[in-house]
Amino acid sequence: MVNKKGKFRLLSYFIDTNLIYYKTINKEKKILAFAFFELSGYFPIEKILQNFLKRGLVLFYSVEININKPDAIIYILCIKHINKSEIFKNFNLISYKLNQVDQSIHFLKDEDLEKEFLKILSLDIKKKSLISNAIGSIRVKHDSTLKSLDFYLINYDRFPNGDDILYQLINYLGNLKRFGYLILNFQLINNVISAEIYFIDFIEDNNPQISNLEIIVNEFFGIELIHKIKLELKKIYCPLWRYRLTNNQYSFEKISILHNFEHYYNHKNLLNFNHEFKELLEVNELEFHQLNQNLFFIEQSTVVIIIATMQFRLLLNLIKKFRSKYFLLIIVLNDKGYTDLMKMEKINSITNLKIINYEEFCRFDLKSIKNF
Repeated sequence: MVNKKGKFRLLSYFIDTNLIYYKTINKEKKILAFAFFELSGYFPIEKILQNFLKRGLVLFYSVEININKPDAIIYILCIKHINKSEIFKNFNLISYKLNQVDQSIHFLKDEDLEKEFLKILSLDIKKKSLISNAIGSIRVKHDSTLKSLDFYLINYDRFPNGDDILYQLINYLGNLKRFGYLILNFQLINNVISAEIYFIDFIEDNNPQISNLEIIVNEFFGIELIHKIKLELKKIYCPLWRYRLTNNQYSFEKISILHNFEHYYNHKNLLNFNHEFKELLEVNELEFHQLNQNLFFIEQSTVVIIIATMQFRLLLNLIKKFRSKYFLLIIVLNDKGYTDLMKMEKINSITNLKIINYEEFCRFDLKSIKNF
């Protein structure tokens, strides 16, 4: 397995407690080490991770989001040096700095670390796996199980509210019953933090799914949000290491914080509100169907759009899609988003549309929906 840092064999790693080590097999004599951690607290650590990049403590870091469990975020750090003792020294400094700001941080180790490391390619520690190319996909086979992995670049750099649209994408992919991971990779290139984001789509061989995912997603959002790429087998180390798949350079500093915990709070608020909302619908004996975390159909006459973080382009698409057939009730959980939305005369002038914030929702008579 070859990259600019030297030559490595894909599964030639060894594990020492909290770190996965790779040694080059050529004259470069370099070592790469990977650490995985999770946290249950809510302290925003992205500035600290960016500082690690700028100080050269890490070669890159990545954020891994399971689209079926978006609140279960895994962080990956890659440390490079010619000396294992220096790597261990840097790791101790990194873990100390992180635990100073958030003691809920938990670094994976030993078998748990290896299991987490391999799962991204659907590899199993106890099974012999065969990895191959097939019609633009990567295929992984072990025993009688066969999975295809498709890779999609996320064109977040074209949109000012990249963090918002990422969570909208996660919600939509979940609604399509997809399974996979969103990878956000951050690296310092020419003294500028560069980011690349991609989605790994897992497809069971005996459970064929939508083949034209790129077209369906882009049509739904009304923008060219994702782009499928053909990953060469020789670059299979990239997703395994949670590294970037292309040489494109997108400046991280030109867009909003992609793993901004303010949005994470909003996402958690959305989940909590949905639970509360469904209970109230049942208590008021209203028939409803939940399309996704943001959309409810009620009494076959009303579409409820719930907004935790404002994404105006997506909201306009939803209004355009449903306004001719349904009454629209928009519930905005974010105060600033509500204020901004109320200033938009183009939306407020729609006759069959009502906008309320959370405080107004608490006083709202849900049974009145039957009269819409």
